[in-house]
Amino acid sequence: MNVRMLFLSLFPVFCIAASVRAETLFSLPNNFDAIEFYSVDEGSGYSDSDGPIVQVGGSAANGRYSIATRSFAWYDAARRRTVPALVFYPSVKRQRFPVIVFSHGLGGSPSRCSYLGSAWAARGFVVVLLQHPGSDENVWKGKIRILDELRVAYKTSWNGRTRALDIRFALDQLESLASNGDWLGSLIDLGNIGVGGYDLGSLAALLVVGQLPPDGGSSLADSRVKAVLAMSPPINPPQGNYRNVYAAVDVPAFFISGTDDDGIIGSTKASQRRIPFDSMSGNSRYLIVLQGADHQVYGGHFFSFRARSDQSFQRAISRASALFWQAYLKNDEQAISDLAGYRLNSLLGVAATVERRVLSHSDAARSVPESAPALLPQQHSPVPPPNGPSLLTETFPRTRLYRAMVANIEK
Repeated sequence: MNVRMLFLSLFPVFCIAASVRAETLFSLPNNFDAIEFYSVDEGSGYSDSDGPIVQVGGSAANGRYSIATRSFAWYDAARRRTVPALVFYPSVKRQRFPVIVFSHGLGGSPSRCSYLGSAWAARGFVVVLLQHPGSDENVWKGKIRILDELRVAYKTSWNGRTRALDIRFALDQLESLASNGDWLGSLIDLGNIGVGGYDLGSLAALLVVGQLPPDGGSSLADSRVKAVLAMSPPINPPQGNYRNVYAAVDVPAFFISGTDDDGIIGSTKASQRRIPFDSMSGNSRYLIVLQGADHQVYGGHFFSFRARSDQSFQRAISRASALFWQAYLKNDEQAISDLAGYRLNSLLGVAATVERRVLSHSDAARSVPESAPALLPQQHSPVPPPNGPSLLTETFPRTRLYRAMVANIEK
């Protein structure tokens, strides 16, 4: 009885310690030399003093560019809402790069997505990692009942509307940067914009490219967006006819989920994460299902003993998604060919299932050239049949030969 009382008295202390240590137990990628994050400032607009400029290592994510970061606290006067952002960008001048706006998951933060920011920026993209007050890490940090706090936040943010409006507002701010002579704006190619996210962030991204809002409200689609990345998208069963829900999504889409990707707060099961991929019909789309990946790999588990497996999955995610952005934001024919071929699978470095539905009739300008070499066995031709979509599915285990092929490709 005394042991039980001792345990009950110490349990709150353990919870507080866990919540305080959660952020420090998550480590940034090894290629970071320095980075600074920010606090929300209720200012208006932006200026050079919005946040520090931080140089990051010159070989970030094995990419071509040295990268740096800059933080903002954009204030939306119409909604009386501050939208913080951490921007990763190639540290060069006199060159323009496509833009990616990314939304974190419930209880997340830009810092937990920094592996994506560094990998994409190093490959020649300006990456805007948004922070969403009210559904970010501040709802649980320092709290004892973490899951209860997240459930409360979920009840006010489940429909993704506020987040989608944050994304659209961020696009407005990027246009302002480009038009007012800001040096960062001079790097931005506003003609090639992609959006992405994980968990609730992926719902927001899909809303911006045409998914019907689950709350039945007005459309949140934004024609400025050319491609979308949705990792672990939540599914809302009350929406019913999913083909109708995703009918207006007509940009190239890249989906990532895991075999163990059941929701922690929401009710979406791992097997349901593929519904948007199966229901779309308007453009080319790709689906990767990571073997053994659960719902926390996208932002990293809180405890360090999972760090090694997290890094393997995050490396796979950053490589595959970078190839997608290269294909559809830079109109790179070789990257499109690689997406349709074996190279996508070999880049992952983890066991995964890959599916593709490439539409030749609506994506002709970006389809794989007929002269492209066959990158798959004959039954998995990278060129889709002329009468519509092709479904390509492969599963690649991590054999010794497989790892050797990956190592050879990375050289």
